[in-house]
Amino acid sequence: MRSLIVSTRGLQRAMLLVGITLVVLFVVLAVFAPWIAPYGFNQTGVDGVRFGTQQPPSAQNWWGTTVGGQDVFSRVIYGARTAVSVIVLAVTLSLSVGVPLGLLSGYLGGTLDRALVLVTDALYAFPSLLLAIVVSIVLAGGSSGVVGGILAAAISITVVFIPQYFRVVRNATLAVKAEPYVDAARVIGTRTPRILFGHVLSNVRQTVPVIATLNASEAILTLAGLGFLGFGIEPSSAAEWGYDLNKAMPDATNGIWWTGVFPGLAIVLMVIGVTLVGESLNDVLNPMLRTRTGSVTTADEEEVEREYAQAVTSSGLDEAELDDAARIDPDVRRVAALSLTDLAVSFRTDAEPVRAVDRISFDVAPGEVVAVVGESGSGKSVSSRAVLGLLPATAEVSGSATIRSEEGEVTELLGLPPRRLRTIRGRRIAMIFQEPGTALDPVRTIGWQIVETLRAHTQLSRTDAQARAVELLELVGLPDPEDRVDYYPHQLSGGQKQRVMIAMAIALEPDVIIADEPTTALDVTVQAAIIELLLDLRERLGTAIVLITHNMGVVADMADRAVVMYRGRIIEQAPTDRLFAAPRHPYTRRLLGAVPHLGHGTGGPDVAEDAPPVLTTSGLVVEFRGGLGRPDFRAVDDVDLQIRRGEVLGLVGESGSGKSTLGRVAVGLQKPTAGTVTVAGTDIGGMSDRALRDLRGRFGFVFQDPAASLNPHMTISDCVAEPLRVQSGLSDTQRRAKVAALLERVELPPAFARRYPHELSGGQRQRVSLARALALDPDLLIADEPTSALDVSVQATVLDLFGELQRELGFACLFITHDLAVVDAVANRVAVMRGGRIVEEGSRADVLRNPREDYTRQLIAAAPVPDPAEQRRRRAERGSLLSDVD
Repeated sequence: MRSLIVSTRGLQRAMLLVGITLVVLFVVLAVFAPWIAPYGFNQTGVDGVRFGTQQPPSAQNWWGTTVGGQDVFSRVIYGARTAVSVIVLAVTLSLSVGVPLGLLSGYLGGTLDRALVLVTDALYAFPSLLLAIVVSIVLAGGSSGVVGGILAAAISITVVFIPQYFRVVRNATLAVKAEPYVDAARVIGTRTPRILFGHVLSNVRQTVPVIATLNASEAILTLAGLGFLGFGIEPSSAAEWGYDLNKAMPDATNGIWWTGVFPGLAIVLMVIGVTLVGESLNDVLNPMLRTRTGSVTTADEEEVEREYAQAVTSSGLDEAELDDAARIDPDVRRVAALSLTDLAVSFRTDAEPVRAVDRISFDVAPGEVVAVVGESGSGKSVSSRAVLGLLPATAEVSGSATIRSEEGEVTELLGLPPRRLRTIRGRRIAMIFQEPGTALDPVRTIGWQIVETLRAHTQLSRTDAQARAVELLELVGLPDPEDRVDYYPHQLSGGQKQRVMIAMAIALEPDVIIADEPTTALDVTVQAAIIELLLDLRERLGTAIVLITHNMGVVADMADRAVVMYRGRIIEQAPTDRLFAAPRHPYTRRLLGAVPHLGHGTGGPDVAEDAPPVLTTSGLVVEFRGGLGRPDFRAVDDVDLQIRRGEVLGLVGESGSGKSTLGRVAVGLQKPTAGTVTVAGTDIGGMSDRALRDLRGRFGFVFQDPAASLNPHMTISDCVAEPLRVQSGLSDTQRRAKVAALLERVELPPAFARRYPHELSGGQRQRVSLARALALDPDLLIADEPTSALDVSVQATVLDLFGELQRELGFACLFITHDLAVVDAVANRVAVMRGGRIVEEGSRADVLRNPREDYTRQLIAAAPVPDPAEQRRRRAERGSLLSDVD
């Protein structure tokens, strides 16, 4: 209890202390009621002398007496005993039934799920108090003795609450079972009970304290309602607050307040107490909200900081030389459309203030593209949101951010009142957000959203604004704009949604557009088309563009100048050509050196000609059942593939091409519709999960998102040890030693074994995923986009580690990615997927240097390289090759 309280602070601690105090008070009253209450709950006198009825508070009866002549104080004390008994019993029964049913229904699905949902929905449709009354009458005829009465009341409340537990746990289970860490458990052959209680329940259970305390609160009210209406415990058997409130109703109109106030106050205080405890526990018991120290620096930022310190130390440059790299060159000073001067942003936190942006200065001229680049925690996005006034109330902003119009009018943006700032957003400065799928309102058509932007700043009629919306969609290259103006966001592809966001940004022809990672979530060909669109709009409208990105290839392709940020500071800014050709700051040099360059890769180690095949697919087909009236969807279509021992096959393609589905089939996470899947000589395609369990030690899987692939409620030691626990007979001591050896192999210190995943950086978490995948020395490793969620310098480190381990252990690997430069660095052979089919396959050199298929040539032409001069040449050579991409 002490550690629980110490782990809280501020208002959270106050809420928890108040809640615990109230709950403990009522529990003590319940347990020690016979010793605390001066009289029995039905006692009407002492030593033959009656108390009298409806007597006001006095020395003999502190809270007065009831209409029946009982002591109010004693009845409130004994009422606490009744309430606590019923609540504990009802919540325990509800948990014991509702949680397991919710887990099984959500995880197993099928007929069981449909039947349980139907039954619980039917129960949920009844008013809770009415249902409790019906159950109470059925069980006890409306009244009973103390034991039977408490049991009947508890069961009545349990029947009401089981559907609530069921629905909450089932919905949480449906979400959790789709998480990669559950798939990771399935890959290694973890049995269903352990998955349910070790992985699913551990991540669902944080919702249980909240629903349990809310149920406890409702149980108090339901119990009071039953007693108030005469369906509770027999009054002669136990004290009930609801019964006392019923008897006190006539008293309220006669000025006899004490008979109703004290039972009512007890109900209110008990409800408040359990609610405060539950809400506080929901935060305190979540390990993702715990930190080991008061530091607010994330593990990702710490890893980047180490890279920075190593780069600066090894360079030998002094502070003056480093500061000089961050200054704006005198020859690029000009009249700026947007100018930032000494911009600083900090956030107030419970631990300590966080300085996110530290006095940065740069500007962007009309018609210029300035790229702001940096890794996690560098302050790129925070600085842009500060300019637009989009930061939360905890942010403190200082410095200057000015915008200049074509007429020369200069406006200071920082400190503007919200009403004035709204007139500037969209009209003079606009923003394109990173993820168009979440930036667009899903319940409004795209035309409505563009019209809303236009009418908020102009006097256009709805008809004229609608016509302007069509023009804007045509300007940004959306096909059939007259029809698609009435589409909803979900009816458009990712690239089309980003075009809509750009149309909204340019609707009022602003002087400045801030594009925050506008291509990050897009396929490479769509990314190239969006870059072309932004550059075309820059030329036609003369708009100044601030491009925020971590993709150095996009910077080389698009930017005139680049600003490099690290930990909230600008460490270098220069024209793009010079920055790439001769970076001055050592961190910039290391950052550029870590970027994989398509055409410069060396691939994986050579594989012996007689190496045995580890994975073979033949005529592989995977179909997913279509919805009502829709045909089945074929995700994988007649795929023949082979990977030999020691070989890395790079599987590339765009979203929806079937890459990940093929990887899931290879390890038995997805059953094929037709064809064969052979791993180490065994056809696993038709095998059940039970039959596959003994073979799963031959598989390893590294997932795309390292944060989602590790159970947040398990320590690193438990995550890495799970395959050993499931597939080996090692003792606890042997498993700990093996875990330490695996962590050492992936270059992590042994102390990390006691940490939780959220306490590690993205690169460190991916190393843990790699250690877990290699725990059983698998024959086959599936790496599904293993570096796409990592910063560029961390990605380089993970790829180097992967290469070393692959050469040392000689496992076969299916390396799934959309990044051709990464494939160029690690693969022996390359297969290109499109629409579920392999459209081209061959050696790395043949596919990436001399592709046969137009689609492969499109992918290669669309991938930007981190070299401005080379990228200009590639842009000129590709011509109209990408003209059909939308």
